[in-house]
Amino acid sequence: MRRRTLEDLEFSEILNIIRSYSLSEEGKEYISADRITSDEATIEERAAKIEEIETLLEKAEEKPRSFVSLKNLLEYAERTHAAFDGIDIFLAGDFLVSMMVLSRFLQDESLISDELVQLGKDIDISVSQDGSVKETHPLLLPLFKRAEEARNIRAQYSQNFLSEHYSIVQNQNALYRNERIVLPIKREAKSLVPGYVQGSSQSGGTLFVETFELVEMNNNVVLAEEEIMHMKHRILNDLSLRIRENLWYFRKSISFVRDFDFHYSLCRFIAGTRSRRVKRGSSIKLIGARHPLLFEKAVPISLEVDESCRAVVLSGANAGGKTVTMKTVALFALLVQLCGYAPVEEGSTLPIFDEVYTDIGDGQSILENFSTFSGHMSNIAKILSECTDRSLVLLDEIGSGTDPGEGAALTIGILDYLKKKGAMVFITSHYSQVKMHAYSDDAMLNAGMEFDVDTSRPTYRIIPGLPADSHALAIAKRMGIPREVLSEAKEKLGEGATVSQLINELTGRNRALDRKIAEVESERRNYLRGQSENEKLKRELDRLRHEVKSGSADELRAFMKETRKELERLVKEVSTGTLTREKTLKVKSFIKSIEDESERADREVEAEEEALTEKREYHFEEGMEVYCGAYKRRGILLKNLGKGRWQVSLDSLRMTLKEKDLEPAKVDARPFVAAYRSQSPKPKLVLDLRGCTLKEALEALDTQIEGCLVHSVFSFSIIHGIGNGVLSHGIHAALRKNSNIKEYYFARPEDGGMGKTYVTLA
Repeated sequence: MRRRTLEDLEFSEILNIIRSYSLSEEGKEYISADRITSDEATIEERAAKIEEIETLLEKAEEKPRSFVSLKNLLEYAERTHAAFDGIDIFLAGDFLVSMMVLSRFLQDESLISDELVQLGKDIDISVSQDGSVKETHPLLLPLFKRAEEARNIRAQYSQNFLSEHYSIVQNQNALYRNERIVLPIKREAKSLVPGYVQGSSQSGGTLFVETFELVEMNNNVVLAEEEIMHMKHRILNDLSLRIRENLWYFRKSISFVRDFDFHYSLCRFIAGTRSRRVKRGSSIKLIGARHPLLFEKAVPISLEVDESCRAVVLSGANAGGKTVTMKTVALFALLVQLCGYAPVEEGSTLPIFDEVYTDIGDGQSILENFSTFSGHMSNIAKILSECTDRSLVLLDEIGSGTDPGEGAALTIGILDYLKKKGAMVFITSHYSQVKMHAYSDDAMLNAGMEFDVDTSRPTYRIIPGLPADSHALAIAKRMGIPREVLSEAKEKLGEGATVSQLINELTGRNRALDRKIAEVESERRNYLRGQSENEKLKRELDRLRHEVKSGSADELRAFMKETRKELERLVKEVSTGTLTREKTLKVKSFIKSIEDESERADREVEAEEEALTEKREYHFEEGMEVYCGAYKRRGILLKNLGKGRWQVSLDSLRMTLKEKDLEPAKVDARPFVAAYRSQSPKPKLVLDLRGCTLKEALEALDTQIEGCLVHSVFSFSIIHGIGNGVLSHGIHAALRKNSNIKEYYFARPEDGGMGKTYVTLA
């Protein structure tokens, strides 16, 4: 990837953010622009590994830990066969512990053998972080115990001697000379104490004597301490030898850790920036793209460029987001070719580019005697010669350092040349000629950065298909340029502002269309919400119906079971012996109980139906035509049978129906057909009423509104001027009273201000 491209896109800052998640120095070094690739298989493989790590992180109780650098240890091992320093041994042990954790995280026991696990544990119990052998080592504990016993014996002897010979000692405290204990004896008593004199006090009155018994005790302490030192060296040498035997493993593991750390760091970066997987395709589609260097301040942008389009012309106010938008597209292309992810929403698509070329910023060079324009042209010349049909080219304000006319012509020439080569091009431009050229070419797309005229601030929203005005005067006003200067500039602008007026008119219509789309979308959401509620009610009704059926079936089964038992008992009783009147009465009584139970169930069902049936106040009388049942068959009422029942004639049939199943029939009437031919003139998109009296203006307005209603025109504008305000007030009063008008509002200052009104019909 070209160095200038990486600098223009500030890609090194992105890499630094990714490196901040790294676990190892080798992983940090591996994260570089060299990893950007155009091989789709490699990109897919990286994305799959990242997704796997993301899954493991979600359910892992123990996260991977950082890995220390073993660079010094490995270099030392190549130079000499001597034992390693204690600190290097500790680092090797720490590395092995990190490998144990990584093995558990990846659920891969093959990452580290039992032998190396034991080596890591042995180093952990043997060596401290400062490289010294821990005194708690099992081999050192008995040695420390013996040394402590020797010291205690020596101390006890010294204390007893000083106590027993208090008359010849200078004081009651033993002293250390050359790491050996000596006794303070008065000079005149030297002959009374057999031993070696190890020195005297400054005055000469005290001699420091090591008695013959004390010599042996001091020697025992020294020997015990030397044994401890020898054991520490032995422990370090043993660990060094075991590390040296496994140097191949450390080299191999460092390579594995580097590869894992590369994907792990990208995974953490993706989570931190809420990135999503980006599909590969021939078109560009960014949804909710957020520049990662802007963090939470980033305004999400959305842009869609069809594969047939080869050039996008970004226009709009300065500091309106043109360059950031262009950089975002290229930066995301590099991120996708690094890991397959970018900070976008689901459904985003980007092509794979073989190279990304940029010409952004000031190309001026004092050393090479380059002006700004010359610097740009030198870089662009290289781009034109090197780019291919798989390249992405970003050009910022071509020709800004020379004559505007020549700069616009040069920009158009470069655009056409790159289009012929098939490269994907993004440029920013303020030139009206370039914007108009993009309009005339189907392979080019105008994209304007929206600007809020009311606040004189950009919104950073991209409006595809429309160029945007530079809004230089509005920005100058916000920056504090005097009003006189702005007025003079506006007058000098003159006819040159026709393109700007066209853009404003298109933007106004686009906003009106956006409002309509928002209204339709709101209605669609309400419809879907109501549909969803109906589905829920239907499911609940089905559930209740099932419960009722299940309950009824259970109740019926229980009733049939009891009835069957009773019937079997009666049959048995009747069949036994002689048929008597008493037996006959029992059978009749049983049949009557079944009929009563059936009538009771019918009454309950009818009562429930009446409770659920919507109450309708219909007056029925004999001879009346009615609709019968769910199919609305037409019939005639013959006779009221009482209790809400009627005898009805249906063609040649006579039926008894309930009153709730009847509905008065509508009287037949001949359909009325009316033909209408409009004489209303076709309405104008702009109604100019300047010079009219208020009466003439209101008559013209009524004609305009009638024409809009007939010809399905939903918006127009009225030019009424400012004047003394009579015309504008009268028109607004008429619009306010007209029920066909949805809204009206004054135009923006640069589009006529209070001298022009936009009208939208309901």
